[in-house]
Amino acid sequence: MIKRYKEDNRMAQLVVSGNFFESAGQVSLNSKLDIKEQTREVLDKIDQLLALINTDKSSLTRVQIWLNDLKDFDAMNEVYDEWLKDAPKPVRACVGSTLVRGCKLEIQVFGYLKN
Repeated sequence: MIKRYKEDNRMAQLVVSGNFFESAGQVSLNSKLDIKEQTREVLDKIDQLLALINTDKSSLTRVQIWLNDLKDFDAMNEVYDEWLKDAPKPVRACVGSTLVRGCKLEIQVFGYLKN
């Protein structure tokens, strides 16, 4: 069975299939925020999505990150590392990519729901 959360006419923000879940890429559309502020906002969105399925970042198995400017890598990592400080670490990929509408980064997560 597949369950979709926060679905609109284009996509769902989160999909659960069996014990596996994945999110849509999460972004901040506030181009006035710096990379650290956008990272915090995006990670807060991810926390809120995970709460919808009664889990948290400890269930993550993979994180994919796209950065509009690879010069932001270290600043983004400062916020990301703090967010995961007390959680098991998922695998991760981070690449540079042209993003739209002032987005400095996009983050997508995948995981496994514990029984």
